[in-house]
Formats: sequence, C-alpha cells, structure tokens
Amino acid sequence: MNSDDEIDPHRANEHYGNNENDTQQALYGSINPFAEDDTQDLEPWCAGVSQDVANEPREEERGDSDRHASDTLPYTPKGDIVGHQAPSEPVLQTPPSLLRFTVGQVVDRSNHTPSFTFDVTTNFPSYKARKYTGVERNQIELERLEAHLRSTYPECLVPTLGPGTATSKYVPEYHNDRLVIMLLQQWINRVTAHPILCQDYELRQFVEAPFAFNPALATPPGGSAGAVSVAPLQGSSGFFSWGRPKQRVTHSANPTPFEQQLEHTSANMAVFQQNIAEARRWHGRLARTRARLAVDLKDVGTKLVSVGVIEHSPHLARSFKRLGKCFLHTGACAHTQSNLEGSRPIAVEDIYMLACDHVHKSLSCRQLIFTEHQVAERQLERKRQAVAVLRASTNISSEQTQDTLADFNVAKADADCKRQRAERVDKVLAADLGAFEANREGDFRAMFGALARDQLQIERQVLGEIKAALESARHTGPVPNSINTSASASTISSAYPTVTTQSPT
Repeated sequence: MNSDDEIDPHRANEHYGNNENDTQQALYGSINPFAEDDTQDLEPWCAGVSQDVANEPREEERGDSDRHASDTLPYTPKGDIVGHQAPSEPVLQTPPSLLRFTVGQVVDRSNHTPSFTFDVTTNFPSYKARKYTGVERNQIELERLEAHLRSTYPECLVPTLGPGTATSKYVPEYHNDRLVIMLLQQWINRVTAHPILCQDYELRQFVEAPFAFNPALATPPGGSAGAVSVAPLQGSSGFFSWGRPKQRVTHSANPTPFEQQLEHTSANMAVFQQNIAEARRWHGRLARTRARLAVDLKDVGTKLVSVGVIEHSPHLARSFKRLGKCFLHTGACAHTQSNLEGSRPIAVEDIYMLACDHVHKSLSCRQLIFTEHQVAERQLERKRQAVAVLRASTNISSEQTQDTLADFNVAKADADCKRQRAERVDKVLAADLGAFEANREGDFRAMFGALARDQLQIERQVLGEIKAALESARHTGPVPNSINTSASASTISSAYPTVTTQSPT
C-alpha cells in the first residue's frame, strides 16, 4: 500500500468543522431567547456581561411606539427594518461578540489524564486580554467546567463533553489523539456559540486561571434565580445508570403545544437512546470481528509467502509470493476498517447516549421550575385572601396590617420572579432543542459520510490489489496450450499399455 493511499480513519469533515461556529451563531441568532428581554432578567445566565450592555435602557423606558414597532415590523438579517428608510446620520456599528477556542495538541498523558493546549481569541470586555496562547488544561478540568455549566444552568442543554481518550485496542495511539482533539474542538465550539454559556464567569476563569481550574458548583449568594438543585432520579439501571430516568416527562391536564412537543421529544429521546445503545454494541462487535479477520488474513498471507520462498519452481514460487502479498494487503485494509468502525462511530454514539440523559434531566428541571411557579402562585393567592380579610376587618392592629402587607409583597415578588423564570425557561429550552436536533443530524451525517467515503476507498484498494494479483498470475509462467496438452497426453498413454477386449461373436 502506498503512503499516499493511506486512510485517515478520523478525518474530520472540513466543511462541517470549519463552519461550526457560524452555523451555531446563525441558529441561535435566529431564535435568540433573550433578543427582546430585559438584561436584568438574565442573571446569572449572563454573568460577566459588559457594563455597557447592562446599562442599556429597559423595554419600559423605550416607549410603547418603539416596542410595538419592533414587535410587528420585519427585519433584515442586518437588523434594518424592511420598508423604512435608514437614518441619514452615521450609526456606530458594534462588532459582533467573539469568543473562539482553538485546540492545539495533547501535551501530557500521565496517569491517563491527557492535557491539551488552547489558543483563545475574544473581544469580550470582561476578559483581561484579547488573545491567550498556550493555555493548558487537562481532562479533569474540562469535566469540572462541564459539571459547573450543568449545575449552574440546568434549563440549558449543555453540550456533552467527549472522552478524554478513545481507549480501544483497535485504534493506534496517534489516531486516538486526533479523534479526541476533534471531539473536544467540536464541544468547545458549541459552548462558546451558546448565547448564555459563553458569558459564564467560570468559563473566563477557565482561560485566565494561572494554576488549576476548580470552579464552585454551589449556587452563589443572591443567585437563587440561577441554579436549581435537582435530586437524582431513582429507579434507573444499566451501564449509564447514574443519569437515565425511567419515568416520562408529564405535564398538566391541558398541555400547551410546546408541552406536547416536549412530551413527544422525551418519548423520541427514549426510543433513540435505546436504539443507539444497540447500534453501539453491534458496532463494537463488528470492529472486534473485523480485527480478528485482519489477523487471519495476515496469517494466511505470511504462510503463502513462506511457501513461495521454499518452492523450487520459480513460476509457482512467484505466484505464491504474489498471492501472499495480496492477502497481507487485504489484512492491512481490514485492520484499517476495524479502526474506522471501532473509533469515531462508537465515540459519537456514546456522546449521544449521554446527551439523551441530559435532555431528560433538562426536561425534568423545566417541570420542577414550573412546579415551583405554581406553588408560588398558590402562596400569593393565600396572601391576597389574607389581605382581603384584613381590609374587611375593623379591629386589626397596625402592626399586624404591616406584617400582612409585607408578606404579600414578598410573595408577589417571588411569584413574579418564578413566572419570569418559567417563561425564560421555555424560550431557552426551545432554542436549545432546535440546536440539539441540528447538531445531532449534522454529527451523524458527518460520521456516516466520513465512514462511507473511507470504506469505499478501502474497498477500491482491495479490488485493485486483487486485480493486480490476477494479472500477475496470468503472466507468471508459460500457459499450457493445446499442443503441449496433447503431447503430455500421448506421453502418459505410451507409458501404460492399452488393454483391448473382444466382443463375443
């Protein structure tokens, strides 16, 4: 096999990989859940947002005419209103937000914990610099960052981090590094493209921390509206038993269209997770069987070459050697196929098996948030009834009146906060589910396309090798013709006397 024809089993789809950020930005830009919301409602989702953005006028301060115009008039992709003339005075255009990570290479594999280097480019004002080079973080710190994002933003569908190493006996070590770097680059691209996760304070600390990165997973004081602690669901089993819920997501007696979509998504994810687990298991068996086939083909090729070495007939010896080399080449191709089938497909399927668990958890978090909202509304209703009783009474002291009104105001503020949060959860979840479906389709299409192209190229190489072996066998020695055949037949007949029998008359 020529070096130019070697197959790279983990060749990334260049078009898909290079345009990852552009695709995500376009997706979230079209359905940005916070495009028209107050910036104060983003806390702590937009921790680390610039002071200029935080000081923008609120929607109530803009005036009813501007608000209704922005709600009804269509916009172009650049933000201009269709059918309206642009203002004559020059307008300063703010540059788009930029936060880009570039994964370098694996620099350390001590204690089975790989370390990676990053180059970071950003224009966020909260960062101390605009460019960071040679940032080194290991797999444990990446897992800490993922855990922090999940605990802080339970309503968001945080992308699933890939494995730190693709430990497989079918894939050489240098291929492992390429696959891990590709999956890590894909994960960090999706985190930085998320309009909420990219503003996280700990993500900035992940870049700027001088030593080990160890974020706090607890909810910060005053951030009660940020994170929700969800107890792990019981009754799960299997290899990934720590995060697989058994019950389905349920809703009210009169579900909204979005709740019906969430219930359908939950059922779809359950079926998809079961099927992808079976596909992953059979992919492993196929790779293991193909690896054994590669060993057998190489053994056959080695034996045929050995026979050709000891064969005294030169033409037959060349035929044995050429056939043995054909088997050796076919075995090498089978080994490459086992690498293809046992690395990238299994890694993508493992990631989405965990991603289905994360979707179920996010749907459970949404249900918990709406339950808290309903409880707050019931408490507010009881406080309102207490205020009504207080107003109808004539012998109530002023101190009791003040206490009741204070409790009512606290309950009203809490109910308003829970209501706004529940509305925001639906916006975030709708955007994240759309991004998740787009990512899932893109990942599997890229994986199937790369696998099909590599397998097709391998099969062409095997076919070319077999054709070359056939041509070599045809031209190895003199082909016996009809004259030689008749001469050899006469020689054999002369060596043995012919026995004739007479028929009875």
